[in-house]
Amino acid sequence: MTKQKLTKTDYLQYLVCPEELWLQKNEATKLAPISADALFKMEQGNIIDKLAQQLFAQDGSVQGISIEHKTVQFQEKAETDSFLAKADITTTNPASGATDIFEVKAATGVKAEHIHDVAFQSMVFQNSGVTIGKCYLIHVNSNYVMNGKIDLPNYLQIEEITEEVQAIVTSTHTRAEEALAFIQGPTPPKRITIGCGNKLNCPFVLQHYTDLPDYSVYDISRINKDKLATLVAAGQLDIMDVPADFKLSDKQRAQVDMAQQQKITIKREAIKAILDQLEWPLYFLDYETFAYVMPPQAGHRPYQQMLFQYSLHVLDGPGEPIQHYEYLLRERTEPVENLVLSLRKNIKETGGTVIVWNESFEKKINNEVAGLLPQQADFLHSVNDRVYDLMQIFRQGLYLHPGFKGSNSIKDVLPVLCPELNYKDLEVVQSGTDAVVQWHHMTDGRVGAGARAATHEALLRYCELDTWAMVRIWEELVGI
Repeated sequence: MTKQKLTKTDYLQYLVCPEELWLQKNEATKLAPISADALFKMEQGNIIDKLAQQLFAQDGSVQGISIEHKTVQFQEKAETDSFLAKADITTTNPASGATDIFEVKAATGVKAEHIHDVAFQSMVFQNSGVTIGKCYLIHVNSNYVMNGKIDLPNYLQIEEITEEVQAIVTSTHTRAEEALAFIQGPTPPKRITIGCGNKLNCPFVLQHYTDLPDYSVYDISRINKDKLATLVAAGQLDIMDVPADFKLSDKQRAQVDMAQQQKITIKREAIKAILDQLEWPLYFLDYETFAYVMPPQAGHRPYQQMLFQYSLHVLDGPGEPIQHYEYLLRERTEPVENLVLSLRKNIKETGGTVIVWNESFEKKINNEVAGLLPQQADFLHSVNDRVYDLMQIFRQGLYLHPGFKGSNSIKDVLPVLCPELNYKDLEVVQSGTDAVVQWHHMTDGRVGAGARAATHEALLRYCELDTWAMVRIWEELVGI
C-alpha cells in the first residue's frame, strides 16, 4: 500500500478541523460534493494565479523585486517521503542558489492562514534540499478601481512575509507530522466540535450523531466557546436541557427560557405605534448584489458589491392592490444605471416608506451606487432617508417566538409567521449565495440560451419572494 503524503491543502484543513480531514482521506464518499460557493471561490483564486503569472512572465523587476537573471517557475513541486507541496511562483538565483517563494491569494491582505500556508511550503522545500531565501504573498489591492483594461502592477500587491514564516517553520514541521499520523490512524473518537464555524453541520459530526437536536445550544445568541464547551461536556446539547442556574446574559437567558417554556412575546401596542408611523405608499424593497475579485464594471473595486437586481412590492394605501416591479441585469456589462432608472420609475421622489430587511445593506448599496452615478445620487439618498427596517421589530424584542431560534433572519422569521411560504420550495436559487453564483454563470458565457432563460426566471422568483415575504410579515404584524 502506497504511503499517503500530506499536502499543503491537507495541512491547512488539519488546522481547521482534523476530523474532516480524516474523512477526506479515508472515507471521502461520506462527504458532500464541493458546493457551488466553494467552486466560485476556487475559480477566483485561479484567475489571480494566472494574472500573477503574467506579472512574472518578463525580465527586470516586479514591484521593485528584481527577477532579472533569475529562474522563474510556476507550480514548482517539492516533496519528501512524507510531504508534498507546490509553490505558486518561485524565483531562483543561480549565483546564490536561494529560492524565493511567492504565494498567490485572491484575498485583499495577509491573513494568518496564509502564513501557515507558506510555512508549510517553506518547510517541505527546505527538507527536500532547497535553500529558501525570502517569502512573499501576492494579493489583490482592495483600493484598486477598475477603469477599462486591468492594470496588473496596481491591481496586485506583493508583501514580504519572510520573518513571519520563519518564526513558525519548525512548529509547522511538528504539526505536519502530527497531521500525517492522524490521517493514517484509526477513526477519531466521536466528539462535538466547539470552535467550528459549521456548528453542528461538520461532516464528521453528522456521520456519528444521528439524533442531533433541532434547536441546540449552538443556537444561543452570541454564546462564547467556554460556555458552549461546558454545556457540550455535560451532554446538554439540546437547548431544552440548559440548567436554570447556568450563567448566561439576560438576552441569552430570555432566549433559553422562551424555548423551554414555549413562550411567545408580542408587544402589540409598541408594534402598532411603529406601524402607524409608516407613510403610504409602502415600498417593500430588496437588492441582490455581485461581489467578485475582478471588478465587473468600471468604477468598481475588487469585491465591491455591484447591484444587479431589485424586487419591489408597492402598496399605495389600505385595501389597495399590491403591485410588483423588478429588474435584473441580463449582461455583466449592462449599466447599473438601467436598473436605477427602472427603480426610479416605481418609487416616488418624495413620500412613502421604503421597507427593507437589514437596512445597513440596502443603505450601503444606495450610497455606493450614488457615488458611481452622481446624476442619480439625490434619488438614492432620498430612498435611504425613507427606509424603515422591518427586522427591527424582531431585533428589539417586540415580537419573540421560540420558532425563531434567537434569530432575526427573514428566513427564520418567515416560516413561523407565514408557514405557507418557504425558500426551500424554490428549485434553483434558495439563498443570496445561490443568486450570486447563478447570476455569475448566467452572465459569463458558460451556459446556453436555454439555461440562461431558466436562470433568469429563477433569479426573479427568488428576489420576488424576498419582498413578498416582507409584505406577508407586515400583514401578519398588522393583523395582531
